[in-house]
Amino acid sequence: MAQLTGSPQPVALGEGYQLRAPGIRGTADMSRPRPAGERSRSRAPEDGSQVLDDALAGAGMTEVRRIELRLQPTPPADATRSLRSVDGQEVLELQVPDLGPDSGQLVLACDETGVLTWHLPVDAQKAIETPASRGAGGAKRFLIPATQPKPPAGDTGTNRSLLGTIGRKLLKVLVYPITDPVIGAIGEFFAERWEVKKRPYGLRTFTPENRRTPGAGALAPGDWERLGSGRALLFVHGTFSTAHGAFDLLSDDTFATLYEHYQQRVFAFDHFTLSHDPRRNVAWLLEQVPAGRSLELDIVCHSRGGLVSRMLAERPSAFGLDNSRVRVRRIVFVAVPNQGTLLAQPDHMVQMIDRLTTALNLFPSGPVAETLEVLLTAIKVIGHGVLKGLDGLASMRPDGEFLGRFNAGTREPPAADGGYYAAAADYEPTHEGLKALVAGRIADAVIDRVFEHTANDLVVPEPGVYSAIDGNRGFPVEAGRLLRIPADVGVIHTTVFGYLPLGPKLLEWLV
Repeated sequence: MAQLTGSPQPVALGEGYQLRAPGIRGTADMSRPRPAGERSRSRAPEDGSQVLDDALAGAGMTEVRRIELRLQPTPPADATRSLRSVDGQEVLELQVPDLGPDSGQLVLACDETGVLTWHLPVDAQKAIETPASRGAGGAKRFLIPATQPKPPAGDTGTNRSLLGTIGRKLLKVLVYPITDPVIGAIGEFFAERWEVKKRPYGLRTFTPENRRTPGAGALAPGDWERLGSGRALLFVHGTFSTAHGAFDLLSDDTFATLYEHYQQRVFAFDHFTLSHDPRRNVAWLLEQVPAGRSLELDIVCHSRGGLVSRMLAERPSAFGLDNSRVRVRRIVFVAVPNQGTLLAQPDHMVQMIDRLTTALNLFPSGPVAETLEVLLTAIKVIGHGVLKGLDGLASMRPDGEFLGRFNAGTREPPAADGGYYAAAADYEPTHEGLKALVAGRIADAVIDRVFEHTANDLVVPEPGVYSAIDGNRGFPVEAGRLLRIPADVGVIHTTVFGYLPLGPKLLEWLV
């Protein structure tokens, strides 16, 4: 066990691993993780959970070291000489052996309250390494927040998270091959190849029995006749998600009523969310509608799925698409970034993934392991600087090329007797660790700057779901068609469908 004395000199942990923590006191204990099979048999608290092991394995990542930190409150005299990140946060620097150009490395950190953050290697200027500087030998450097939030009140050290027992600060050093044996090298088309293999396009039936089952109910030729025999209901998921995961929290009673009302004409759209923008998503969907068939649709959508739904409804001909055989009447936007989210900016994508990873850890919903796997894939691509391959995420940038064009010009709501409805959440964290993640530990907080103090659900600005868009007569969504979820009920971006008053609203708007 290594002692941290507040010295600016690196402290050796062994085997080429070092910590530099000026102004910080405490201990650091490094160990090798036990093999995954052995952990699954014992599942001791320090081993984390099977769901994390499954996600890491699915993403081709291997945990090579874990470091447990026990930090003491920093005396004022020491705080003046502490190491700071480019954003002004107090950090410690972890150095690990550089494994060369064929291996990538990440650090997953868990603080005492269960908040998870991803850390990429940085250069001498504390910026994320560029691909050109990798594989030069020596050491990789990671900057880890040194915040010391208090565990939740009453915590006895037995609460579990994806990483293990809440109440400890843990670092996991992860290694992965730059070239996947099946998907190929990490580059511009890596995310697309990954989605082809792991998250393929699909249209599927969505029934009370199969809606939570992955891969179930692929549409058969006979389904198109049924879907076209009256108005149908389409579910469209958001970023990093799937149809069976995004709507998992929607109550069974609400779904059953919708299913009966639409006389079983209910289906869902699985689509690429990392590599394809909404235009490409809709182009694929339109190609699936058989010749001679037409559809009349209501849509329930979540997050980025709302941009896909609007693309289908609002003059897709402006993007070179022919939707003459698909008529959209009503869309319910649930936590949709209709005006984008600044977390989709290149400088903030890692923060978006931190928030979503922490949400899975503290408020698990849906298929956690498969959602973690897509987050891991995204963080690998971001870490290798190939943002051109993330057009799906880029489509949510408020000042990006896609959203700028998409929200420009005159647009009409889908139908005079239909139109737009919306549910939007504000979230004010009461959990100590989430307060740190959302508001930071410094006066000029990073995330406050990102959202400019606008109400948000951790990922999407609340007013951006329903407020006015120049030239679009479907916005603002009028008050009678809007459910605003207050901050004090604790609903975040990934748990909106679990908010009980949403069910009656869906029935009011659609039934």
